[in-house]
Amino acid sequence: MLVQFLTAALGFSATRAESIQALLEPEPFRAVQSAPHCKNIPGDAGWPQQQAWFKLNRTLGGNLISTVPLGSVCHDPTYDETKCKELTQNWGLAQLDVPQPAEFMSLYFQNNSCTPFSPRSTKCELGNYASYSINIRSADDVRLGLEFAQKHNIRLVIKNSGHDFYGHSTGKGSLALWMHNYNEVKLIKNYTSNYYNGPAMRVQTGAEGGTAASYAAEHGYTVVSGACPTVKMAGGYLAGGGHSYLAGVYGFGADNVLEWELIKADGSRVVATPNENTALYWALSGGGGGTYGVVLSATVRVFPNEVTANAAFSFTANQAGGIDQFWDSISVFHQELRALIDQGVVAEYGLSNDSLVVTGIMAPGHTSDSLQSLLRPLLRALSGTSKSQLTEQSIGIRYSQNKSYYELYRVQIQSHLEGLVFPATIAGRFIPRRAMEQDSAKVDMTLREIANRGYSFAAITLNAINTVRNQTAPPIAPNAVQPNFVDAYSSLMIYPHWSNELPWSEAEILQQELVSEILPLFDAAMPDAGAYKNEANWAEKDIRNSFYGGTYDELEAIKREVDPSGFFYGITSVGFDNFEWDNKGRLCRK
Repeated sequence: MLVQFLTAALGFSATRAESIQALLEPEPFRAVQSAPHCKNIPGDAGWPQQQAWFKLNRTLGGNLISTVPLGSVCHDPTYDETKCKELTQNWGLAQLDVPQPAEFMSLYFQNNSCTPFSPRSTKCELGNYASYSINIRSADDVRLGLEFAQKHNIRLVIKNSGHDFYGHSTGKGSLALWMHNYNEVKLIKNYTSNYYNGPAMRVQTGAEGGTAASYAAEHGYTVVSGACPTVKMAGGYLAGGGHSYLAGVYGFGADNVLEWELIKADGSRVVATPNENTALYWALSGGGGGTYGVVLSATVRVFPNEVTANAAFSFTANQAGGIDQFWDSISVFHQELRALIDQGVVAEYGLSNDSLVVTGIMAPGHTSDSLQSLLRPLLRALSGTSKSQLTEQSIGIRYSQNKSYYELYRVQIQSHLEGLVFPATIAGRFIPRRAMEQDSAKVDMTLREIANRGYSFAAITLNAINTVRNQTAPPIAPNAVQPNFVDAYSSLMIYPHWSNELPWSEAEILQQELVSEILPLFDAAMPDAGAYKNEANWAEKDIRNSFYGGTYDELEAIKREVDPSGFFYGITSVGFDNFEWDNKGRLCRK
């Protein structure tokens, strides 16, 4: 309720182009000529004149929005003490950023240019924010945005939810296609094709995963969507592969895509399926988002609701009897999880140097009683290694079940995720299945070493290929989900302690430490582990292999075919290494 109140109080509704004139315009300057291989930014001679923006707004029926960052209420001349206080308390929450045009959640790419944490007298600057956004309501709105950006040689970005770790949904001087309100979901009771026959759901790009999951459940079905309810399904989630609490039984999100609908850079509408535009279908399904075109919708396989159970618990080093005993218990936890993964169970948990918080051990198809039976070996092992310090009672294990996954998730999981915010910097790594099988002690020793440096982990286990169980729903068709994702035991997000009370200069120090010291520690122990392309760090030294696991060359060939000019760009997306930024923030072709 606080976030809802704040959004209304700030009055950040669609601010039309005609109404803003120069609120955040820089001081008068002499227009400069940008290099022809660089995108224009405000101040360049090629930057569109106000008349051009006004004309675009009229053509769009008033759906062009000029960016006024939420943080502007914390800075002169628009300072408002009450609104700024509310904003400060809620900064970084998805519920604040997702419903707003141009806002995004990555603290690093916000760069403290207009946040509540710099002095009131500091000028609120757009920085990496998009200059304007189009409130997309139709495919024609998308085409108008594409045409305008290409005519005036300005950068175009796609802002869906703003969760992206790499700032893909924003960029200095860019025009954003804001997809939030293009969000219909529709059940298809009998999708018919030669590659799948059965229930499906068409999801427009702006539909949130939680909304899609709720809609599916109401109609008797379960859809694979992300754990965070505000992540949009048909955006980067499906395009990046898409893990979830359901991956152990229903596969990755991309495994369930039946067809894609998108607009290419030339304005043409394309449908890609396993039968039609097959190379594009393959690339879109796990090969990364925002680089082949503007996705309008995805149609995905859904599954009948079934009873689902969950278990949650936590313990600390003190409860385990000390720091050494704690890490011994973590080793046991990881070893025992392997058998559960082989049964299609997915665990999501947070790990630091002195605490383990298991938000969920999710088991579709199980009751609380059957899940309890599955967990007995793990619980016995924890008790044994801790000399009976870690009992079912002391770790507070809680079992729950519901008639459908979504209803269980809504009650047991969703509230834990809604309060999460991004740290200033973050990285990712897979723990390969082979590493856990060959030398799990080395894995845990490495995690402990990193945790001892003040870093924490957010982990989700994956149903890796194994000889014990292979009953996961097969992919609809071959796709570009990175092979190191398929072969992983788990996916980790690695992040340092961060407080917005710290000076912003600390963010760059932490970013450098993470990339130059922490990731090399991990890589020395588990070479070529790779990272989930949606949850890693943009400054990786080998993005092609780490994020794409051997698929990059084929994806790049498809990119050249469908987007020959390289119009669509993302800092880690296919084609990224053909571009760079100049010292003013322009995007330039190398």
